[in-house]
Amino acid sequence: MVKRVDRASSRATRKPHAARVSLLVPTHALPPLSYKIPERLGARIRVGTAVVAPLSGRQRLGIVVGTEEQSDRAREAVVSVVPDLALQPELVQLSCWIHANAAVPLPAVLRAALPPGIEAGRYRVIDPSPGWPWDVDTSVTRATLERTLGPDGLRAAQAEGRIVLVPSAPQPATVEWTVIRAAAEPDLTRAPRQRDLFVTLKERGGSSMTSVLLSETGASRNSLRELVRRGAAKLVRRQEPGPLLATFGDPGDSEDLVPFSRTARRAVRSGGPFLWRTTGREEHAAVAAIVRATLEDGRQALILAPEVRSVERLVDLLRMALEEGHTVAPYHSGLGRGRAAVHEAARNGDVDVVVGTRTAALLGLARPGSICVVDEPNGAHRAERGHEGLPVHVRDVALERARLDRAAVFFLSPCPSLRIYAAEVRRRERIRELPTDRSGPWPAVRIVDMRGSGATFSSTLVNACRRCMEGGGKTGVVLKRLGYATAVSCSRCGTIKTCPNCDLPLVSHGREGPLVCTRCGYTHAPGPCVTCGSARMRQTGLGVERVRDELSEVLEVRVGLITAEGEDNADAPVVVGTAPRILEGEWDAVVLPDADAFLAGSGIGAVERSFRLFYGSAEVARKLLLIQTRVPEHYALRAAVRGDYEAFAAAELPRLRELGYPPFAYAASLTFEGSEAALSGAVESRLRPALEDGVEMSGPVLLGRTGETTAWRVLLRARRRPVVARAATLAARIAARTRGLEVRVDVDPEEV
Repeated sequence: MVKRVDRASSRATRKPHAARVSLLVPTHALPPLSYKIPERLGARIRVGTAVVAPLSGRQRLGIVVGTEEQSDRAREAVVSVVPDLALQPELVQLSCWIHANAAVPLPAVLRAALPPGIEAGRYRVIDPSPGWPWDVDTSVTRATLERTLGPDGLRAAQAEGRIVLVPSAPQPATVEWTVIRAAAEPDLTRAPRQRDLFVTLKERGGSSMTSVLLSETGASRNSLRELVRRGAAKLVRRQEPGPLLATFGDPGDSEDLVPFSRTARRAVRSGGPFLWRTTGREEHAAVAAIVRATLEDGRQALILAPEVRSVERLVDLLRMALEEGHTVAPYHSGLGRGRAAVHEAARNGDVDVVVGTRTAALLGLARPGSICVVDEPNGAHRAERGHEGLPVHVRDVALERARLDRAAVFFLSPCPSLRIYAAEVRRRERIRELPTDRSGPWPAVRIVDMRGSGATFSSTLVNACRRCMEGGGKTGVVLKRLGYATAVSCSRCGTIKTCPNCDLPLVSHGREGPLVCTRCGYTHAPGPCVTCGSARMRQTGLGVERVRDELSEVLEVRVGLITAEGEDNADAPVVVGTAPRILEGEWDAVVLPDADAFLAGSGIGAVERSFRLFYGSAEVARKLLLIQTRVPEHYALRAAVRGDYEAFAAAELPRLRELGYPPFAYAASLTFEGSEAALSGAVESRLRPALEDGVEMSGPVLLGRTGETTAWRVLLRARRRPVVARAATLAARIAARTRGLEVRVDVDPEEV
């Protein structure tokens, strides 16, 4: 009798013989490589395992992204496993999705999912060679090894197995603690400061962080030293506690929270993506309801906020809104080593709620239940060049992660991005909209037609500011740009002074101040026109400094200023500032003296961003919203001041479809820097012929020259995002193999 073999179960029980490893070298030029799996490591390697593997004679840290039963490509073997740095398989899948859809190097995505501060340059001595100054199991840094053995000797030691790379998770910082010695009861009658220290220590259970102890008692370091000298206490070093905060609220469903709680419970339990168009006033109640519903099911909640200030506010809110016994942790770059502690606690399930900025989107969770993206359309949810995080909007990461984790995902905003609102976008499953009450207060609206007027301020605007001041109210004046003027142009030939790095107009700071790029910080002294040499340079556009100066003269009061760079006289009855800062508060009147600067902005989403700004301005104005414009009939403006998001979407989505812009098509912006010969060889000879069908390429367009380096821009467009991402990845790999050429890739750019 022949025994029948179940092939599926047989395959499931076979051990893989090779692993596909993505070494953490942040480049498009290095795809995952195949490595043999030694018998001793066979049971420990799976997708997500962190390993050490050789590359060109040097050991490197990598993540297993796949396994194979057989592989003819595997020539070398995995050296060791690093268990403390393993990733969940779902996070590896998510990282691969980001790589495939955003053209970000896979090693860079995987590194973003690992804890910050990894020690990746330390080796352990396995078999010391005669004459080495180290014994077996000695830990040595790479710098020390190179200094002693030389680069070739270090490479040989790795190849011979005498040393092995031992990457490790970051260790918490240690801080000083003061601890009462056993049975210590000193006579401190004549030492009141020392007595206060000792009593406080006893009240805190016999130990306290020294910095906290001195702060609470007001005692000096000398008093503490005397207490230690008497033998009453000792100083020890302990690991710094992570920023895990206990909740202490006694919530019960308040009347305002009841409708949110019912909606959130149903949504969390059903799972899937949801759009919740909450207003700014309702946002906190919605977040609290989502988190409470998630915790009721015994799962963890991840809240993603655009800025550190928002994170801290939400942490404080949730500590009050949740029942006692839960833990909440912030996660952002300002935490230092504390961020690694939160990373570990989230992965182990020791924290219930994590509130973080975009870097938290790839945080491992033991029991994922819900993801909530606060202020979904905010551009800060996507990292710009030179900033921490990935150049991918959190909304996209959250959607895919929720699908992989089978969790609920919520997008909160009164004016969501059209990419979320358009139900047909990118997903087989429609994004469901949750009910909300949109019957809140709305201000009176005045739109002032400035056509035919050369004045900066209309009489209507000036009178409105005066009436608000006379009534004891506050007016917020919203501008788009910092500085005195938003551009400087030549009166003779019209040339506008631009940044050589970003190709953006330079902003003038002060009447005679320097010219500055608001994106990269490039600074240039005022001078004649570079095109015609004329000294007749003209400042145009309204910057916050100019409007502040001119309003102060007209209103005869000292006008305040609020920007990201700081505040000056912020309690004044009239305050000028940039949109993000002004829209954080509430005002009796909000004034936009130059609405056209927003509508005329560059980029695919300029009109959409303008609508959100006008809508947000109405939300924070208690009594009056006043807008100066030369296009008073613009559909985005008219819909925003009515609070009619549906009307705006109905007008804007067909326009985007006709133009072939997201959410109906996708683009990738490629910025090449190098010589013209290198560009031509890479783009025309190699990239253009290799593009697959359905990819449209525009350019290259010359952006500018800096010394011997020239910059060009190429635009790729396609109907599907993975297609355009593959084309962008191809371009990055071609540039990496072209001497003297560099490229910066931006898939789904906000500006083109």
